[in-house]
Parts: sequence; structure tokens; C-alpha cells
Amino acid sequence: MRIESALNTSREGLTAHGQAISLVGDNIANASTPAFKRGRAEFVDILGEVAGGRNSEVVTGAGDGVYLGRARLNFEGGAIDFTGRGLDVALAGNGFFMVGAPATPLYTRAGNFQVSSEGLLTSSAGQPILGYQGADTETLVPINMLQVNTDAVATTIVEPFGNIDAGLLVTAVPPAGSTFNDINNAASFVASQSIYDSLGERHDMNLCFFKNSPNNWTVQAYLNGADTGAGDGVPVLIGQTNLQFNQNGQIDPANAATSVIQGTATWANGAAQSNLTIDLKSFTQFAGGSRITNASQDGQGPGEIAGYEVDQNGGIFAVLDSGRRAQVGTIGVAVMQNVDGLQRVGSSLFESTPDAGQVVVGIAGRGGFGALQGGALESSNVDIADQFVDMIVYQRGYQANSQVLSAASEIIKGTISLIR
Repeated sequence: MRIESALNTSREGLTAHGQAISLVGDNIANASTPAFKRGRAEFVDILGEVAGGRNSEVVTGAGDGVYLGRARLNFEGGAIDFTGRGLDVALAGNGFFMVGAPATPLYTRAGNFQVSSEGLLTSSAGQPILGYQGADTETLVPINMLQVNTDAVATTIVEPFGNIDAGLLVTAVPPAGSTFNDINNAASFVASQSIYDSLGERHDMNLCFFKNSPNNWTVQAYLNGADTGAGDGVPVLIGQTNLQFNQNGQIDPANAATSVIQGTATWANGAAQSNLTIDLKSFTQFAGGSRITNASQDGQGPGEIAGYEVDQNGGIFAVLDSGRRAQVGTIGVAVMQNVDGLQRVGSSLFESTPDAGQVVVGIAGRGGFGALQGGALESSNVDIADQFVDMIVYQRGYQANSQVLSAASEIIKGTISLIR
């Protein structure tokens, strides 16, 4: 090995360590970039006279410096920061969001989404986010956030959940023509439930419970006559049924079919007649008070989109100003066999290379796919303290190589002087 080889060796060392310092600078600069993945400098030694490789004029087997073989990305998940913004979505676990064209998607972990002027769900850079529209989970498409039903939907099914106090006294069902005051005084328990007609108008329906005997109850459903054209304050009976509880305070499966009120309501406002199924089979009869613990119904009033929410499986829901939620679609998630096969292309995006292997697309929170957290963002996985340590190491390496370069240069100058 000749002394002038030290010039080449130190030059390669300067270049590699300079590139490593640049990589640290890139990591530090992106410490606050959502879901940024830090790079790690991987040095590779240069061996002289290697066939097909980098080499120089040195003796066989001698080294000739170093080069930066790869800036390997670390795909470790960053911390989850809760933002409270409906279209901020963090992916906890395996997977990537898909961006761009369905046939050639790019991948990202950055979930700071937005709605474009065309109504599409996009990344912060404006590329469409891919997923499934509506209830479809087969066809991967850009998600149109305005493609949601905000029209009124008439109630057809009401399912209240609750308990009737087993210790209440026996009461008599009031005769036809009774007032609301009479009905309320006679009832053991009265609960109110909102329903919607086909025009989206909300109506209050009263469920009145009357105890016939131990474990046996009559339930009647009433509307105000002002809603049906019978006159304000006039009780309009739309249906009734009988509840039979067992000694454990529950309705036996054999009695479930009869624990349903089939009612019909004709509306005074011109809405279509409502055929209502009021399912009471989930009620219990325990001691400790009568109450409605929960109630569901399938109707909704008309409304405008007031915001959006995302659940753990990627379901996107439009929150209407009427208080209802309507599903827009589902955000798709992709996983690949080898994340090291992804190549960074900027704007927090990655493209798949053959080294990434098979890409599988699915629904978040199922199988091997990570779950989503709405109202949150994944932060960068850059640790500033670690980066400063790396920077000092690379700086020392750069300085040491510069000293080798200076020493070799001085020796060569001295040698030339002797020759002269």
C-alpha cells in the first residue's frame, strides 16, 4: 500500500461522515413532522482490488476506506399525540395508509387528513386517501366525504333497554278516552322516546307500563294528538303488548315474540304513515327502581355535516347537526412482508419496491392490521438526544479523517522535497 492511498482513504472517510452528519440533520429537522421515520447511517468498508466492487490501487486484502451504503429507515412507531381534531388519525401497530391511485398507491403513516375542495379525503399534501366508500369493503377507491345520506329517515324500529321495579304496586289500565294526566297517574312507570317521521320531524312517544300482577305487565305506546291530527293534548294509542317475566326477572325466549308492540302512526304534517316495531324483550324486572338505561331507533332528522369521526376499524362517520351519525366509508390499511423494501419519496410518503414483498390490503384492527385512533396523530420517532450523540460521533470521525488527509499530504510534500 502506497502512502498516497491514504489520501483516497481519508477522502472516502470525509465523504461518508459528512453524509452521515447530513442524515442526522435531516432527522433533527423532521423531529416534529407527523409520523416521520428516522434514518440510520450504515457504513460499508471498501476493500482494495475487489472484483465488481469499489476498489483502488492497493495490495490485495487491504482496506481503502468507507462509504455510506444506505440510510436505513427505522419504522418503529412514534408516540400517539391526542389532538381532538376529527380528521387526525393515528395508526397504532402494523400498517400504512394508502395514498394516490388505487393501482399504484403510495404509503404513509401520517394521518393529518383533510377534505379537498372536491370533497375527497386527502393527505396534508393533497393526495387522495384510499379506502372503501359507504358500506363496501371490496373496491379500493378515493373516499368522497360528501357522499353521505343527510336526508331524513323515518323510524321503523325502536329498541329501549331498561328495568321495571319489581316492587311496584299493581295498577289498572285506564279506559279509552282517558287524558294524559289520567294515564300518567295510573301508570307504574312512564318513559319517553323520540321518533322521526319521513319528513324528518321529531315526535315524542310515551311508553306507559301498568303492572297487572307479579311478573306480568301491560305496556302501551301513546302519541300526542297534535302530531296525528286528533287535537293537542289528546292521547293517541298506537299499540300495546304484554310483558311476562320469569322468576329471575327476565323475559323467557319463548315470550320474546309477544314482547313487541306493532304500532301504526298517521301524521298530520303530511308525512308517510309510520309502521313502528317497538321491541321490549330486553327489559328486566329487578328490584331497585324503574329506568331506561339506553334506547336505539333507526330514524334520523335531516341535517348538515358538522364534523367527522373515525373509529378503530377505520370507519369514517359524518356527524350531522341533527345529532345523528352517518357512515361515509372506511379508511384502508396496507401491510407488507418487508418494510425495509419501502423507499422514501418525500412528503411522508413511501413507495413499494420488489424487496417489500407482497402487499396486503385490509381493515384496521383486524388480523395483523393495527387499530386506528381518531382525534390523534402519530409523532416522529426521532429522539433528539440520540441524534446529538450520533452527530458528535460523526463529527469526530470527520475531524479524524481530515487529520489523516493533512498528515498524508504533509508526508507526500516532504517526500517530494527529498526527491528534489
